[in-house]
Amino acid sequence: MCILFPSSLGDPGLTWFERLPKGSIASWAQLAEAFVTGFKTNTKMPVEIDQLLSIDMGEKETQKSYNNQYYETFDQIGDCPANLDIAQYKQGLPMGNKLRDSMTMMPPLTIEALMERVQHIRVDEDGACAKAKSGTTAMSDKKPAAKVNTVNREE
Repeated sequence: MCILFPSSLGDPGLTWFERLPKGSIASWAQLAEAFVTGFKTNTKMPVEIDQLLSIDMGEKETQKSYNNQYYETFDQIGDCPANLDIAQYKQGLPMGNKLRDSMTMMPPLTIEALMERVQHIRVDEDGACAKAKSGTTAMSDKKPAAKVNTVNREE
């Protein structure tokens, strides 16, 4: 059984098996225990589509953080249909969001088109934030106040 075991493994399991020190396994029970503790318990569970469906943009969350969270989860999913990805991305956005409104009027057909639209909206929002910040720090047009405490010097 120990000799046939490696043929039943995929690439990650076979890599684990080949890294075992020679002579470290003496029986089938020992191999099974080593496999369960050293390989099976340390593998990451694949992310399922239902985790993607649970991501929503919070009230105080920025568009950027929502994008990061959404696409980090999306990247961990093996095979996600594009139409489901696009629909769920839109569903996670709050009502009245510029991007959600844009996607309602003209839905993107590919993930690349969605990412391009997200980038476009972010550039618009970043520009608006920069204008708002520069408007609050601008110098006022007011003339300086006249000198109040002047002392006449004798010359």
